[in-house]
Amino acid sequence: MVVLTKKKRKLKKGVYKFLVLLIIVGLLGYSGIKLYKDYKYKQTYEYKLLQHGYKLEEVKILEKNFDNKRLDWLLSVPKNKTVLNLLKEKYYIANKLDDYLAYEKENANLSLTEIVLKVNTLTNYDFYEHTIESDISKGILLNCNKYYRLPEDYVPEDLVTINTNYAFGTRQATKETVDAYINMWNAAKENGIHLMVNSAYRSYSDQEAVYNSYKAKNGEAYADKYAARPGHSEHQTGLSLDIFSIDNTSTKTFENSAAYAWLKDNAHKYGFILRYSKDKENITGYSFEAWHYRYVGVEAATKVYEDDITYDEYYAYYIEK
Repeated sequence: MVVLTKKKRKLKKGVYKFLVLLIIVGLLGYSGIKLYKDYKYKQTYEYKLLQHGYKLEEVKILEKNFDNKRLDWLLSVPKNKTVLNLLKEKYYIANKLDDYLAYEKENANLSLTEIVLKVNTLTNYDFYEHTIESDISKGILLNCNKYYRLPEDYVPEDLVTINTNYAFGTRQATKETVDAYINMWNAAKENGIHLMVNSAYRSYSDQEAVYNSYKAKNGEAYADKYAARPGHSEHQTGLSLDIFSIDNTSTKTFENSAAYAWLKDNAHKYGFILRYSKDKENITGYSFEAWHYRYVGVEAATKVYEDDITYDEYYAYYIEK
């Protein structure tokens, strides 16, 4: 039998005490770290938003989309499901959130999709009520409509004349537009379609004369439905063409022609879009025009065509944003 000496027993007891002390210190340290981590976590937006009633997946969405100022605002108001639903909208634009919320408050009968659409395209204002100068630095992608206006002295720098093989009379448009149109004309010709341009570039004063003529005959409301006010006409951009065919120049029947059917399905391949589509009058502000095509380049035209949206929607979400 091994008998521990008094000295050894004392040493062993000391070791036990030391181990116990280490364990206590460790536990206290762990608890302290845990308490500190808990304290720090409770300072996070995740914790605060969870306590505010949001689910974890909703919190992740909010933190991904909002800065601290916006998160603080969310914490200062009752849980806002409208904000979460707006973030799910395809064409949601972050810097327009306040506008969406304000418009939704006044128009609770509208869906959020309609609200996003109207705010993005400025159609939450009456036509011509809220106008902005067109950003001509956008080139072929500039916007010109009942909200975006061109300066009175704006004239495209590279206007060229369209040969009478491709147009009724001599017409002008930007060189890029004309080149794209001729490529499209040739493709249509191969398919038995003979396209012809009936109208192209118009100056500010030319458009003023057109608009005033409509207004004098039928009043301002009628004029605004069928013609742009001066400065608001796409024809002043040099990027728009009124395209008919050699055998149909009627605004009443062109939509029933083979030429229109071909253009509707193929114009985007050459960079053109049908600018004033059917059933989109509430956005464009114009009645359906089967003949009015706008050059925006192949990439933009294809997106507009595939998503079945107006250029006003495209501009807001893909260009101006």
